[in-house]
Amino acid sequence: MTDGRLAGKVAIVTGAASGIGLAIANRFLDEGARVVAADRDESGLAKTGLAGNERARTTVVEVSSQADAEATVALAVGEFGTLDVLVNSAGIVRRSDLFDLPLDEWEEVQRVNVTGTFLFSQAAARAMMDPPPAAGATKSIVNLASIEAIAVLASSGHPQVHYNASKGAVRMLTKALAVELGRHSIRVNAICPGVTETPLTAEGLSDAGRREWFIKQIPLGRLGRPEDIASMALFLASDDSGYVTGADLVVDGGYLTQ
Repeated sequence: MTDGRLAGKVAIVTGAASGIGLAIANRFLDEGARVVAADRDESGLAKTGLAGNERARTTVVEVSSQADAEATVALAVGEFGTLDVLVNSAGIVRRSDLFDLPLDEWEEVQRVNVTGTFLFSQAAARAMMDPPPAAGATKSIVNLASIEAIAVLASSGHPQVHYNASKGAVRMLTKALAVELGRHSIRVNAICPGVTETPLTAEGLSDAGRREWFIKQIPLGRLGRPEDIASMALFLASDDSGYVTGADLVVDGGYLTQ
């Protein structure tokens, strides 16, 4: 479709080969956007079918590479003429107890989850300012944090000290970027998903007891779906959220409220 809430907008979505990133890319296309879908999983990107959409482009990247961040932004501008929205959805999870956690695993998680978000935000913001948004308009950066940026789910039995630290950093990076970029009419917000069924969480949710434990803690009585997060990303990318910046919006079925 060429109409919709994102008609005329150009977006980059990282981590778009599966899970939440893919759901966001597809929802943006459904709402009229032109989308550059970026991921390091080349075969995964090929399986999405995104390349068959005339309003989509796919690109293989390492989000922690400054050259790849700049090249992805250049691709979006070169193919579609501008850049209005960035969604930093790429992320990884590793599970090691504190005393068994090697430094290289700690650094890998920070590199992908935090440095990747910074590099793509930096490159995208430069493009969003040239030319700047029209008077009264804004552009949007959406970062994927986590409820684990707010609360540690240690009682669920999945040690993730490096993941918690990285998502806490994404949450505060979002706020710092919102303050710095506000004068350029660029909004920056974070989504904090709860436990969501994706390839990233499949291992942790494969244990029936752990899965049931999570569901019992969620007032709405179910795990999240990628489409739930895509709906919030659509709101933050669209003009409907034109006066929202620096926010971290929780999408968790009420988990943190109970």
